Amino acid sequence: MKTHAINEPEPTPMQKQDGSQPLLSSRLVSTSILAAGLALLTVVLAITGIDYWSTRTAMLQDSRVEAAIVADNVSAALVFHDAATAKEILYALRASPMVIGAGVYDAQGLLLAQQVREGKPDLPATVLSLGMNGESERSGLRVLEMTQPIHGPGTTVGTLYIRKSMDAVYMRLGVRFFSTLLIAVCAMALATAMVLRSRAAVREAENRLHTLAHTDAVTGIGNRHAFNERLTAEIERARSLASRVALIYIDLDNFKTHNDTLGHTAGDGLLRQVAGRLHSVVRSTDTICRLGGDEFALILRLDMDDATLEKYEQRLINTFQTLDMEAGQQVNVTCSAGIATFPDDAPDIDGLMGHADTAMYRAKEMGKNRCVRFEASMNQAVVRRHAIEHALRAELAHGDGLAMHYQPLISAADESLVGAEALLRWTHAELGNVSPLEVVAVAEECGLIVTLGYWVLRTACRDAAGWNDAGAPLRVAVNLSAQQLGDPQFLQQVMDILREEGLPAHRLELELTETVLMENLEAGAHTLHRLSQLGIHLSIDDFGTGYSSLSYLRQLPMRRLKIDRSFVKDLPRQEHSRTIVSAIVALAHGLGLQVTAEGIETREQADYLTGQGCDILQGYVFARPMPAQQFLAFQARPRGQAM
Repeated sequence: MKTHAINEPEPTPMQKQDGSQPLLSSRLVSTSILAAGLALLTVVLAITGIDYWSTRTAMLQDSRVEAAIVADNVSAALVFHDAATAKEILYALRASPMVIGAGVYDAQGLLLAQQVREGKPDLPATVLSLGMNGESERSGLRVLEMTQPIHGPGTTVGTLYIRKSMDAVYMRLGVRFFSTLLIAVCAMALATAMVLRSRAAVREAENRLHTLAHTDAVTGIGNRHAFNERLTAEIERARSLASRVALIYIDLDNFKTHNDTLGHTAGDGLLRQVAGRLHSVVRSTDTICRLGGDEFALILRLDMDDATLEKYEQRLINTFQTLDMEAGQQVNVTCSAGIATFPDDAPDIDGLMGHADTAMYRAKEMGKNRCVRFEASMNQAVVRRHAIEHALRAELAHGDGLAMHYQPLISAADESLVGAEALLRWTHAELGNVSPLEVVAVAEECGLIVTLGYWVLRTACRDAAGWNDAGAPLRVAVNLSAQQLGDPQFLQQVMDILREEGLPAHRLELELTETVLMENLEAGAHTLHRLSQLGIHLSIDDFGTGYSSLSYLRQLPMRRLKIDRSFVKDLPRQEHSRTIVSAIVALAHGLGLQVTAEGIETREQADYLTGQGCDILQGYVFARPMPAQQFLAFQARPRGQAM
């Protein structure tokens, strides 16, 4: 099965409205062409009217000249009453095709001679029957009539009458009209063809732009723009049909590692493989889009029950596993997916997207490679996270709720106090006691971890400087985050804090986990060596729980390894824990490193770790974390007494 094509989606109410735009555009083009045609026709008619007026005016002028010439020539024949000569002179008018009749009337108004074309009626016998007298003109639609006085020696001796047909004028106007109209029609046809061709080219370009704007360049499926449009359409459809829509967010697990390892070209091939796998399992009515990076989204018309939907989710998860890359490699890929439904989980698009995103991150928190349905309780965690972020920003700006507690570091040799680990504590008026893990997680997500880390470092250095001034020169250990170590200003910030707070560099110990070290090994190696040269102690926290490669121990100037509490809690009764602890101690001492064990809760654990050669002990059996002032009191206790 294949997914519904994102570029040719099934018509929805919104898409039908969008689809009417080409029809409306075609109508506008047709209307424009018709208007242009009417304008050209108007111009042709106007030209024809002007031509008619100018032709008629010219004909009248020519007729007047013609009548004056004939009247002058026929005057002698009229004086002598010579009808034959008069008729012969009138005969010359036959050369003009427009003249259909001409006559000469004597002084008494009687017809002396006439010349009439064949088939035309004779002229009236008297000039009075013409209804015209003297020099006059009478123009009708078909006939032009005019009279011209004939002058003799000192007097008027008669009247010349000429009748002309307008058919020749109309014939000539008709030829001009149709010729002009034909030229206009040809020009209009050419212009229409050019417009339609341009319109087709523009429409093709628009379709290509629409496709490019809605298609992901890497995978060929819909992009975020197409996703937003399709999800809006499906929500509107579900509202109108009282149906449901499911939204699934899919995020590839550890895609960055694959991308960095195989290269970006292979990473793009991996994304195409994922898109193809999704195509193979979804239904024809479902929509697949790539939102960016390694995030995909599925929009489902939810016409199935919860049990069927659960099988559908599992099929999506199972479709990944081993993928064949374009370069011939095989990689194992898993995904984390979150699903939310409309209108069950959210009444609108924003809520649906937010809840699907929340469910997807919940799947990652639960161990990845799974699909998690959204639950209302998840929102509580989101709301709390936002509340913590807001409160933490305010706290770092001008609050005093953040505090540092210190857990003593005890020498295993004589149980003397050698230092303390700085631990963050926060009690908020509304949120209550916020755990350090929760504070750090939120700070890392919202970009506050560097600011928070410098606050912790400065506060710990200030308190340690106070102990030093009070005659208790102890070392203070502070944890570092990956973002902090990657800060370009980190080294300068540490030096400034030590100088400003007055703490000697050898009284500061910076703890880094194996994960932090490996994420910043190349970039941070120079910084760590520079810190060591300043006299600052460096230690590896939670040793044994991170990367298995130990090559970094030879490359970095570490002073201590800190055994994670997970290996300490089952001592000494658990054989595997005993083996691991013994191996870590032997490895550290073999490399010239000291060993600190944390999470010690019983005297039996303390004695066993001391017997194994641990150098420094830390745990509730000696003391719980305490405020700076209480820690001063702890320094004055008799050796070996717990608090």
